[in-house]
Amino acid sequence: MVNFTAPLRIGYVLYPAFTAIDVFGPLNALNFLSITYNMTLSLLSTDLAPVSVDRTVVDGVPGGTLASSASPYFTEFVLPTHTFADAPPLDVIFVPGGAGSRDTRRTQPHVDWLTRRMDDPELAYMMTVCTGTALLARTGKIAGRNATTNKAAFNWVKSVEHADEVNWIAKARWVVDGNLWTSSGVSAGTDMTLGWIEHLYGRNESERIRVMMEWNSLNQTDDPFAEYYGLV
Repeated sequence: MVNFTAPLRIGYVLYPAFTAIDVFGPLNALNFLSITYNMTLSLLSTDLAPVSVDRTVVDGVPGGTLASSASPYFTEFVLPTHTFADAPPLDVIFVPGGAGSRDTRRTQPHVDWLTRRMDDPELAYMMTVCTGTALLARTGKIAGRNATTNKAAFNWVKSVEHADEVNWIAKARWVVDGNLWTSSGVSAGTDMTLGWIEHLYGRNESERIRVMMEWNSLNQTDDPFAEYYGLV
């Protein structure tokens, strides 16, 4: 349970072309939660340069899988608060998905940092959204554990290094295995976060925030997309 006398220290891992709602959907719920409870937020990346959202734009140059899209510069930028080198102690880490998760070279520093943090005794929860689970799988630190991911990208995630050691759950909005929480694609991360808030703070608090967000949430086992993509 939560130590209400100390701030809950939350960190987000950022890389170019993370999916916007993977970060900002859960953060919307956490922003409301932080009005009532003492929390800190750290945004983490390899350096302090602005990180592009849903597109890879580095030093003004588009790249990645969407560089040839109709709108390669259609992006927003987020400013990290810390680098991996000076990241503070954290209780909770969120790892978003997105097109950038497929860039295994660019995200290797993220995987290396997650590998170290998975052994941190102060880490209470590791949370992944969508294909963010692929980064965590690559650490080799979730071997033998239950996890899920974006159903449209399910087979790709299962192909990354060490993914064959994970027990992948095809039909699940999100999966809980001890301190490891993993969600299906995109909007599922917000459902998972509301479920996590209920786990820590109770049903009344999660419902209060859900209503404030005017969010129609799905439950943990309500996953129509597994069937849609032929996974079950």
